[in-house]
Amino acid sequence: MTAQSADYNRNFSKTLLFRDRLRSKMKFKKTLLTAGAFLATLFTVSTVTADTNVQKVIDETYVQPEYVLGYSLDDSQKEQTLQLLGYNASSDSKPLKTMTPDVYSKIMNVANDSSLQLYSSAKIQKLGEKSPLEVKIETPENITKVTQDMYRNAAVTLGVEHARITVAAPIPVTGESALAGIYYSLESNGVQLPQENKDLAQEELKALSDINDENKDKSGFDANKLNVALADIKAAVAKAKESKGELTEDDVRKIVEDTLKNYKLDQVVTGNQVNVIINFAFNLSKSDILNNEDFTKTLKDLKQSIVAQAGDSFSNIDLNFDANKAIQDGGNILSSIWQAILDFFKSFGA
Repeated sequence: MTAQSADYNRNFSKTLLFRDRLRSKMKFKKTLLTAGAFLATLFTVSTVTADTNVQKVIDETYVQPEYVLGYSLDDSQKEQTLQLLGYNASSDSKPLKTMTPDVYSKIMNVANDSSLQLYSSAKIQKLGEKSPLEVKIETPENITKVTQDMYRNAAVTLGVEHARITVAAPIPVTGESALAGIYYSLESNGVQLPQENKDLAQEELKALSDINDENKDKSGFDANKLNVALADIKAAVAKAKESKGELTEDDVRKIVEDTLKNYKLDQVVTGNQVNVIINFAFNLSKSDILNNEDFTKTLKDLKQSIVAQAGDSFSNIDLNFDANKAIQDGGNILSSIWQAILDFFKSFGA
């Protein structure tokens, strides 16, 4: 064999070796990509499940009620609060939970503040499938800023369909942290609440409580109408997104303004307060919670419950008002105008 032939064979062998190594790397890379895609699929499935399992976990886990106490309660206040919440040591077998500043910071995704005062406490228990969502404040004189229906509205946004939630505090507090106790309880029992849903529920609770607090002494304002209006706004946003797809801020503004007008609140709430509701409703329009098929049904039950307890407050209100129709009508008007233009030009070509 000549030296030239030997060189050729060596180079050829190196080429084959390089090819085999390259193929091996490509196979390994393909395996990694396949595994990555598989894991991504698993993660996606898990995320979807987490978004929709709130009520499922309540139904399976909360036959026995669960209690979450505020960290700042002293021993005497704990005993008093448990009594208010209906705690029975002989039958309530679940361990008591405590909402500490550290837990609160993790649940709410905020900085840990050891000076945070947490007195609001809550109990959550399952109800039958046909029972509406119930919230009872045992100490309304001490929950100064949040009403039962505000808690109910926010709980629906969280994904709760039917459960009994009880809230109490031994001293006057705003009550805004009580909902965080519900998040803590749910997450401790396996619910993976998306931060987006918790943020939305808190945003809604703050919007409702602030607007109520700022207008409670104003003539023409009615907290029941505000709560029902917000329930209608959420239902209209859900229906509009289902029929139209992504909503614009103008779509949401139309829903909010028309609904407030229907409930005779448009001349009572301020422009800034209207914008707060619009901002919340627009954020809601981008949330996966709207994919829950029972979302609008739960809102309908909430609305009927508030109206039934409000006496004659709604006697002059159109309770069948559909804010979503305004968007549909607007689209139909534009279609009619466009069709008229087309027909006009077609007449010249005829």
